[in-house]
Amino acid sequence: MKNKISTILNLIGCALCAAFTSTALANHRSGDFALPEIMTAGDFNHDGNLDLAVNLSGFDNFAVLNGDGHGNFTLTKHVEEDTLPKAIVSGDLNGDGQLDIVSAAQWGYTIKVYLGDGAGGFQNVGQMDGDGELNRVVLADLNKDGILDIISNAPSEGKLDIYYGLGNGRFTNTFQELGDEQWPNLYAIETGDFNNDGNPDIALTYFTDTTETGTHLQILLGDGAGNFTTGQNIVVDSQCNNVRAVDLNKDGNLDLILAGAGSENDTGIFVSTYLGDGHGNFTKHQFIDLGVGSIKGQIALGDFNEDGNIDFCYPQSSLGIMRHDFSTDLLIFLGDGTGNFTQGQTVTVGLEPGSTWAADFNKDGHIDIACSNRTDATLSILLGNGDGTFTTHATIPLNAKP
Repeated sequence: MKNKISTILNLIGCALCAAFTSTALANHRSGDFALPEIMTAGDFNHDGNLDLAVNLSGFDNFAVLNGDGHGNFTLTKHVEEDTLPKAIVSGDLNGDGQLDIVSAAQWGYTIKVYLGDGAGGFQNVGQMDGDGELNRVVLADLNKDGILDIISNAPSEGKLDIYYGLGNGRFTNTFQELGDEQWPNLYAIETGDFNNDGNPDIALTYFTDTTETGTHLQILLGDGAGNFTTGQNIVVDSQCNNVRAVDLNKDGNLDLILAGAGSENDTGIFVSTYLGDGHGNFTKHQFIDLGVGSIKGQIALGDFNEDGNIDFCYPQSSLGIMRHDFSTDLLIFLGDGTGNFTQGQTVTVGLEPGSTWAADFNKDGHIDIACSNRTDATLSILLGNGDGTFTTHATIPLNAKP
């Protein structure tokens, strides 16, 4: 945690700035801005309907919204997290059949575990020290013991940290480090069996600089016992902050969808596909130039037009290179089953779309989309028509605490 001292000093500086600034923007904890970002979904209260949990980085908590099975969601509670939470995932961590939640805080340097009670409530049962200004976590059973493990990035330390699950909702106190200082500005993490050996592997992206050749895709091949060997490393499009693994061309091998770039980039935003050969190697197949802008959150996958091919949605956070050139565009891309995508509908959502989640919220057999709108402090619920188009169903404010 070599950067922790500097981060603490930065926090002190921010606090001093806030003391002499009258606007709420001086301090993200002022409570005036919820700033919803990444989300996760599941049936948290066992009523047969999908619910949502959304990180509110401005409130230092996550919001729980109960779904009614008709595409409507009710904000029921806010659950306290640490300072500037940036990641949230859900899964059954203790084997009791209830969904639990893991969150990560970028300034708090912590990973917190919340066990679900099956009625929509969550109790914090412990936390682990994070590292390197973490902002992404992934759950996967890396050592094949039937228990979910936590993978966390550490961008300022250039590494991945792995916390192995103990099966009771607890995790190892010390984490396994991969690539210490080897992968600076590591943001995107994805898991999957890339070489078809039955063991989980890891794909990550990092960038050494912001030029067109500064960003890399790194493949780590697992042995099923928690050990990883370095696989393919290739230059990808600048500041890629999204990686999703899925079989795009129906050959039985996992492929990758990459998307970026982050805030205030100089190279523009994009989507690209990489086809896997089943041995852990990937070859670039398609690149889509989306012009200037940024994406801060996560894309979501689904068969939106019900043709049997994977599609995805892309929350475009900004329309320019400046920090506050906010967008209201959610871009829909339709796949052809060979690894190619064409841009479809552009859906208008709230200001500064953050992250998306795709699932059938109203049980009509069509995939729907939830989109967090960071500046608006809202959640857009878009109902799918089954033909690749969506209709806005609800806009849910997240600013008011229940």
